[in-house]
Amino acid sequence: MSYLVERHRDGHDNVGSHEVADARNFSKPLAAKILTTLSKIGIVTGSTGPSGGYRLAKPAADISLLDVLPPSELQNKAMTCPFGEGWCGNHEHCPLHDRIVELEEQQLKFFNENTFEGFDHCGYSSKRPR
Repeated sequence: MSYLVERHRDGHDNVGSHEVADARNFSKPLAAKILTTLSKIGIVTGSTGPSGGYRLAKPAADISLLDVLPPSELQNKAMTCPFGEGWCGNHEHCPLHDRIVELEEQQLKFFNENTFEGFDHCGYSSKRPR
């Protein structure tokens, strides 16, 4: 996403997956998979042909970090009760329960409130040394 935002700022509408892979040191298949996934959820648009590639589907300021996280990513990172899975809610809440819930809410708020606006000015460059 940061690369697409950067290239959009520079006036380049379409970016190939190979270019993203090279710029961010990803494998080409991984870059293609990520871009395809982002296209399916409406964050980027893709086109084929000689001038094809991917571009942002909407302004970077309208794309939150939460928009690009698969739902499973937050679920897999969810904090669990130190007494073990299934304790809180089935027994008396553990002493950390309320704090864990608060941290999860803060994390969700962070990903929802922060966008890709400004990623075009964060110092990344496609010409950076590897």
